Amino acid sequence: MSPNTFRFVLTATALAACALHVRADVVTDWNVKAGEIAGEAKLGTPPANRMMAIVQTAVFDAVNAASRRAQGVTQQDAMAAAVAAANRVTMSKLMPSQEAAINAAYSAALAAIADGPAKSAGISAGEEAAAAVLAARADDGAAGPEKYKPHTTAGSYVPTATPAAATWPQRKTWVIKSASQFRPVAPPALTSATWARDFNEVKALGGRASTRRTPEQTEIARFWDYSLPPIYYGAVRSVALAPGRDVLRNARLYAAVAQAMDDALIAVFDAKYAYNFWRPSTAIRNAEIDGNDATEPEATWASMIDTPMHPEYPSAHSIIASAVGTVLKAEIGSRPMPELSTISPTAKGVTRRWNRIDDFVREVSNARVYEGVHYRFSTEVGTAMGQQIGDAVAAKHLPQVGAAVPAALEPEAGRPFEHVAARGVQIYECRALPNAAGSAQWTFVAPEAELLDARGSVTGRHYAGPHWEALDGSKIVGALKARADAPQAGAIPWLLLSAKSVGGPGRFARVTSVQRIHTVGGTTPSKSCDSSTLGAIERVPYSADYVLFSS
Repeated sequence: MSPNTFRFVLTATALAACALHVRADVVTDWNVKAGEIAGEAKLGTPPANRMMAIVQTAVFDAVNAASRRAQGVTQQDAMAAAVAAANRVTMSKLMPSQEAAINAAYSAALAAIADGPAKSAGISAGEEAAAAVLAARADDGAAGPEKYKPHTTAGSYVPTATPAAATWPQRKTWVIKSASQFRPVAPPALTSATWARDFNEVKALGGRASTRRTPEQTEIARFWDYSLPPIYYGAVRSVALAPGRDVLRNARLYAAVAQAMDDALIAVFDAKYAYNFWRPSTAIRNAEIDGNDATEPEATWASMIDTPMHPEYPSAHSIIASAVGTVLKAEIGSRPMPELSTISPTAKGVTRRWNRIDDFVREVSNARVYEGVHYRFSTEVGTAMGQQIGDAVAAKHLPQVGAAVPAALEPEAGRPFEHVAARGVQIYECRALPNAAGSAQWTFVAPEAELLDARGSVTGRHYAGPHWEALDGSKIVGALKARADAPQAGAIPWLLLSAKSVGGPGRFARVTSVQRIHTVGGTTPSKSCDSSTLGAIERVPYSADYVLFSS
C-alpha cells in the first residue's frame, strides 16, 4: 500500500465509477455510499477497513433483528430502514467530519420507505445493533498505545514519516484468536537462493525505469496501487448481485468479508512489525551488505510506485485479496461462478474482470512485485495467511455454504443435471388446532417463487404441490423423502423429495429427485397466531437452491 493510497480522495467521477453494477439492494447500495464517504473523510486503508468492518457487522445484526420484527410485505421496509439506521449511527461515530453527508444519505433513504410500524421497527433495530457493535469495538486497541520504535543509534538520522498502522498488532480481532495466530515463519535468509531469486525478480520488474516490465504488467501495477476498501467490494458486489440472493444473505456476506479484511490487516501488521523486513528500495540500494554473491546493488533504483511507510513482510494486499477470495469461494460453493469485476481510481477508472477467484488473487500478488514494493515470497506468504483467515471467517459466518449435504438427502439413484435458484415466499396461514379448542398455530400452505438459471434468467416457477414448472410447460410434483435442519439459524430445512412428471415433455420431464439446499429465511412467522387472527396469511421471504436429479 503506497502513501498516496492511504490519503487518496475519490472524486465524484471516480466514486460514480466504483458503482459497477445496477443497484441491487440496500446492503450493496449503502456499502458503496460508505466507501464514498470514507474517501471523502481521507481515511487511510487500515482505518477505512476497520470502519467498514464495524459498519457491515452492525448492518448484518440490524437486518437479522428487523427480519424478526416484521413479516410479509412490510419486512423489506423494516430491513431497509434498519440498514440505513445502522449505517448512519456507525459512520457518524467513526467519521464525524462527514456527518452532513451521512445524514443526507440517511434522510434520502428513509424518504423512500413508507411510514409505518415496520419502518419504525427497522430504525430501532438498526440503532440498537449499531450501538452494540460500537460499544464492543470501542476499546479494540486502534487508538494505541503505539509500541513501534524506528531502529537507530543515538544521534543518527532516520526518516521521520510516521509508520502506518503501528497499533494494529495490538488490536482486538473479530474471528481469529489473536493477531499472531497465523504469524508466518521469518523471511528467507539473505544468503539463500530464494532471497536472490526474488530480489532479482523485483529488481528487474519493479523498478521505476524498468525495461523488463511489459505494458500489461504496468497496467496491472497501476490498477492495484489503490488499496481502499471499494476496490475489493467491487468484486464482492459481483457475487452479491448474482441471481437468487436477498438482503439477509448479502448482509451476512458483507459482514464476513469486512471482518476477514480487518482481521487480515491486524494479522499482517503483526507480522510486519515483528520481522521489520527491509523493502526492495532499501535492499537493492544496499545489496553489497546482504552477504549474497547473487545480488548486485543499484544505487539509483526506485520502485515503480511510492514505497509504503511500513515494513515489507508479508504483503498486505496479498493477504486481503486472499481473505476476500476465500470467503467468496465459501459463499459461492457449488453455485455457478459469476464474473468478478472492479474499478480502480489509480488506473483512471479502468475495469478489470476475472472468471476465476484464484486469478483475481494471483493478479493482486503479481501487482505488488510489478510495483516494486514486495518480493515474491512475501506475496506467497500473504496469500497463505489470507486463506487461513478467510477459512476461519467462513467457518463462523457462512456455515451452510461450506456444509456438506447430509447423506440422508442424497437420492438412491440418479445424478444431478441442473441447479436452479428459487427466490420468493413461503406462505403460512393462522389455523385452529384440531381437538384443541381456542388454540391456533401458523400452518405452512405453499411456496411461491421464481426459478432462476445460472444467468439469472427466469426459467420457471415453484408453487403448491409442491410443483416445479419450466417455461416450456414441463413440470414435476414432489413428495417428501427426508429433511435436515439448515446449518444456518432462521432458515427452513433442507429437503430431499422424489419427483414425477405431471406435465408435457421438456426441461423438467426427466427429473426423478429434488434437493432443496442453501436455504435462507422462510421460517414460521413471528407474529402471534391465536383465535383472534384465524385466517391471517403471512408471506415470508425465502431463497434456496434446488438440485434436480435425473436417472
